[in-house]
Amino acid sequence: MQSNKKHPFVRRSPLAYVVVPLVFTAISAVIFFTTTKILLAPYQALISWVLTTTEVAQPQDLLANAATVINGGAAEEASSQPDSIPLSSVTYPTVGDRYATITVSGTNVDAPVFYGDTNKILNQGVGTYADNGGAGIPGEGKTILLAGHNNTFFNDLQHAEVGATVTITTHYGVYTYEVTEMKVMDYQDETSYDFSRTDENLILYTCYPFDALGFTPNRYFVYAKYVSGPVLDKNS
Repeated sequence: MQSNKKHPFVRRSPLAYVVVPLVFTAISAVIFFTTTKILLAPYQALISWVLTTTEVAQPQDLLANAATVINGGAAEEASSQPDSIPLSSVTYPTVGDRYATITVSGTNVDAPVFYGDTNKILNQGVGTYADNGGAGIPGEGKTILLAGHNNTFFNDLQHAEVGATVTITTHYGVYTYEVTEMKVMDYQDETSYDFSRTDENLILYTCYPFDALGFTPNRYFVYAKYVSGPVLDKNS
């Protein structure tokens, strides 16, 4: 008599002898790797921290060691500077380095200047945009784009007037610029700066309005033209 009992999958298909072990192996692997990841996570974080702190250079205070600028002249004595200096002789700042101070005549703006513009940097002072080859530092003959918070370091930028003098004292020279224009523009408006320019120009910007807290879509730009300061000669 023929039985009506249904045969299990394993008996019906020879493939079951391959599929079933593979399924159990896959499940076991997932459980193993998940457990291993949880157990090893603290140790991986520790190793990552050690490698990061040992491989990444710590920020430097380049101004702290710059008792003199060029040819023995004090930082305040811009007139003692040469017209140009070899770029190779200058310690080029890296992200996080404090390499200058900035003042704007007729305002209370007087702040340290750092290379880079991360949130951490902007909480410490004025940041230098460095994510484009057309952006540079004083003396390079490029567009210099400096950012500062509207409620701290660049708050008094609102009182800057056309003709005001912006002085940037770096660890290698003193630079002056003359304010030519101010504008309020949207933060996404790329016409507010031009990194293709081959003449040195300075742009300072901050959030607008000056009493705004949190995100605001507008930025206050102050534009200034180069007046004096040693040129960084790339060819010597």
